[in-house]
Amino acid sequence: MRLRVKMGLIALVAMGIAVLGLNTVSVTPHQASNSVAYAATVINAKHQGMVGNAKKVNNGALQKIINKWDGAVTIHVPKGTYLFDTGNIKLHSNITFKFDKGAVFRITAGHRVNFFYPSPEAGYNGGISNVKWEGATFQGDHTAKGQSVFTQSIHHAKDVSFNKCVFDNAESPTGHYIDIDGSHDITVTNSVFTGFNGSVDYKEAIQVDYSNYKAMSYKHPGDQYDNLPSYNVRVHKNQFLPVSRKSGQVQSYAPNPIGQHAVYDHGKAGIIHNVYFTNNTVVDPKPLMAKTGVATIHFKDVSNLWITGNKFINEHVLGSGNYIYLLNTEPDYHMTNLNIQNNTFTNVRPTQQYIFLDSSAATDPMDHVNITGNKATTTKKKKAAFIKANFALTGDTINIARNSVKTTKAKKTNVKPQQTITHTSVAQKLKKRKQTNKHETYVSGLASQHAQFTKNYKKYAVYNHIRGHKNWNVLNLNLKKYKGKRVYMDMRAKADTGLWYRIRFSKKTSAKRYWIRKGALTFDKFKSESFNRKFNLMKIYPLFTHPFNDPALAKQKGTTADLNNQRVTITHRVRRTDSNGKVTTYYQLTNGLWTRALAFDTKS
Repeated sequence: MRLRVKMGLIALVAMGIAVLGLNTVSVTPHQASNSVAYAATVINAKHQGMVGNAKKVNNGALQKIINKWDGAVTIHVPKGTYLFDTGNIKLHSNITFKFDKGAVFRITAGHRVNFFYPSPEAGYNGGISNVKWEGATFQGDHTAKGQSVFTQSIHHAKDVSFNKCVFDNAESPTGHYIDIDGSHDITVTNSVFTGFNGSVDYKEAIQVDYSNYKAMSYKHPGDQYDNLPSYNVRVHKNQFLPVSRKSGQVQSYAPNPIGQHAVYDHGKAGIIHNVYFTNNTVVDPKPLMAKTGVATIHFKDVSNLWITGNKFINEHVLGSGNYIYLLNTEPDYHMTNLNIQNNTFTNVRPTQQYIFLDSSAATDPMDHVNITGNKATTTKKKKAAFIKANFALTGDTINIARNSVKTTKAKKTNVKPQQTITHTSVAQKLKKRKQTNKHETYVSGLASQHAQFTKNYKKYAVYNHIRGHKNWNVLNLNLKKYKGKRVYMDMRAKADTGLWYRIRFSKKTSAKRYWIRKGALTFDKFKSESFNRKFNLMKIYPLFTHPFNDPALAKQKGTTADLNNQRVTITHRVRRTDSNGKVTTYYQLTNGLWTRALAFDTKS
């Protein structure tokens, strides 16, 4: 099954972006333009040995092209899927990669490719410059063989840009898509980043870091390190999205978009500065539950920072402890010119606060702070504070104003109120009967639950009401044509005449409904056991009165987003096996409700 990218279809080709609103983010194909200014030499990758048949490995062919044309060159990549194996691709200055629509660099089976920017000398001029990626698609996957990875390891480089690119399900579990180390004038625009299956949860798609051996995604022999900080990094009009199942539930979280977590030698060579994260959209990143130290966006000892005009949205994922976290660890350094303005936060539901300013050392750790015009909306009744700090937010240069957190109504679910009995319209003459049942009990459930007919189902009849109810009748319906078909149930009944289910032969709730005895149906198998553990809730899943498809019929009672705490105790576990042999696990909470095991971080 091919996984889809939530909030819009990504065809895994070179793309541009159009943000259409909260519930729709579309991704439109990038069209090659005849007006593009190519470098002095233009190379067609296919003509020079690369093969886009998704079978032949292209590592060697691409490196041969790069090495052969070591001056100013444009490598034109025609339509095709170019497979890569584990290896490292060394770049040089003055190179442009121009991808046609439908041109894809593909990695699979847990392999990894590092595109690295060598730095044979120290200093800001020690590396390469003027590298452009236009319309590139880097496509990976996450399988039993592991996470497949494409990484850009940028060291002491300058004037590097990514425009209308797609980084799809290929982030390192312990690293980044783009690793910016001691580099400057790096631009990422109009691009899409999807999927993060991190074993180190806080890693970002785009890391802004220092020239230090420990910081590098790829450590190239011969590179020179000097702890210089990166600066002039612009990330504008990009999307950071999850990879989703057809149901809409998150398969792989969206990447944490941008940030960094280290400073080297107390910043003697300089501090990260001039970082612009503007007009981007971030949907359903992995919740980071710690109260301090991590967040969806995290910067440590930074100045001249702009986080403005962005859309932060959670649809199927619960909230982090903090969403934006700025930290000063150096007693002699004052973080300055910090701007978090005009962003919208939609259902991000932080368990601590939206923004946390932290200082472990300095008396006046931050100045010229502008946190203004931000708007948060949430369905959570208990609203988190918008901003907190562990130092006084006072002074002439601290401007915190016009930030709001509003509660909105939760989206309506498909749960319908309990019903009695609805008459079924049939084209036959029905007998008028008196009710003979002295006892009848009806219980409704989700209309999407289903069962199969038993092997001897043909000996059963369908009814307009349960037998013994007033005006019950056997209906003229040939069940043979429904052999092997799934039937959908929305109500069960217990009466003097036995156990009954109300069924449909279509998913549509408007389809005709009939009553049939329980003996005509085969239900999923359920294996229950006690299970005393504590886990963190991470994703938004329905809460049920029973495991879904239980013969008792489950009702929905809200979602995991309605719970007051994300750290919950599990009391029971049920493994459901359907008619195809697929196993689904459900956990029961202390409040008696059930939800999917996929809603939890079972490693916590």
